[in-house]
Amino acid sequence: MAFSFPNASIVIATFNNAKVLRRTLNGMLKLDYPARYEIIVIDDGSRDGTVEMMQTEFAKEKKITFKALGKNSGVCRARNTGIALAKYPIVVNMDHDCIPEKNWLRNLMKGFENEEVGVVSSFGGYGGTSTAFRKEVLDKIGGYDEKYFYYREDTDLTFGIMDLGYKYKKVKADYLHDHKEVAPKGILQSIKYVIKRLLYHENDVLLFKKHPKLAGEFLQVKFGFMINPVSDFKVVANLWDGSSKELKLGSPRGITFIENKTPLHTALIIFAGLVYVVAVKLFRLWGSIKFRKLLI
Repeated sequence: MAFSFPNASIVIATFNNAKVLRRTLNGMLKLDYPARYEIIVIDDGSRDGTVEMMQTEFAKEKKITFKALGKNSGVCRARNTGIALAKYPIVVNMDHDCIPEKNWLRNLMKGFENEEVGVVSSFGGYGGTSTAFRKEVLDKIGGYDEKYFYYREDTDLTFGIMDLGYKYKKVKADYLHDHKEVAPKGILQSIKYVIKRLLYHENDVLLFKKHPKLAGEFLQVKFGFMINPVSDFKVVANLWDGSSKELKLGSPRGITFIENKTPLHTALIIFAGLVYVVAVKLFRLWGSIKFRKLLI
């Protein structure tokens, strides 16, 4: 039987990123898609004029539904709000800084040709931006676990759906991930950014506690309690699977702190990477106390 493209609800949770969100929405409105789709934008307490932009520039767009939460409650709650408003059988999570190619949604939806598939992503790593779910499954599982607030919530949701017996599928559906607006500016902002990213890794523990088998394989847990240090180093040195594999110090979010231009840069990257490995394990240890499950 020929595949029939499903109607889809695209949920975009946003916070203080009006400039790129504008480009994302303009791209969404120009999608080449043979079925119906809606765009649900949930503002999570922005203070940069996002609400005003939505009310003045996009209020008349019939495809767009907008809701402002008023205060920052975390991306999980924002996305769950969007899921509750969704009226179509497929719900797509898209970050506010991702500008889709014209055929992005068409190519993403092709992943649902097999009814056993519950999650389709073009991001990889078991979900993230550009990831689609069957809404009936989301309703069954209860959406995103709001204990995560941010980070690993996508992987947790995918693992929960896989635990129900559904399959995860990765496809090619292109978009531009624009990180420029959120990149830290100056030393102080960079330090704050690094600390925030380290704090996020407490959620590795929660993921491992909820899904010991799947998370153990995904996080490369050794001896039942330790994530492979090599894996941690690869993340900060831009050597992880899916990266350009070009040595530099940075974040998987596309933010670079040190380019590898000279032997001195190489030494600094390696040294900083090793410091990061120790630091991230200390933050996971704190998460172990918080969630009562050992993981470093």
